[in-house]
Amino acid sequence: MTIDASQIRLVRESLPLVRARLVPASLDFYENLFAVAPELRQLFRSDLASQGMRFMSTLATIADLLDEEDELEDEAGDLARAHAGLGVRAPHFAPMGVALMVTLAETLGDAFTPELQAAWHSAYDHFSERMIRLGGFA
Repeated sequence: MTIDASQIRLVRESLPLVRARLVPASLDFYENLFAVAPELRQLFRSDLASQGMRFMSTLATIADLLDEEDELEDEAGDLARAHAGLGVRAPHFAPMGVALMVTLAETLGDAFTPELQAAWHSAYDHFSERMIRLGGFA
């Protein structure tokens, strides 16, 4: 999936709102993920607070790199290798995307317009497709 410049701008502009609510959003993400796919709980350690902070930090890094193809590819490759070793598989990316959209909707409220939702969806798909390809996920 491709992402255009206006979508990248929207994602980046929404990051301060997400960051302002970072701690609850990071924990909410995992609550939402396990509600959608409880079988994925076993892939995560018990300290979800620090895991969630890393996830949200990674989101910001990805947003910064969306229009830097080489750097984005490097980041996706690094994350793909790390996640493949943890047991992550290609089908796990779909519920992660759902949980991300639910979390962003809860976090941003009315600011999560259909246009912004489409932008985040494109950003997630743009990056996760790279991870899946580079990680050789089954």
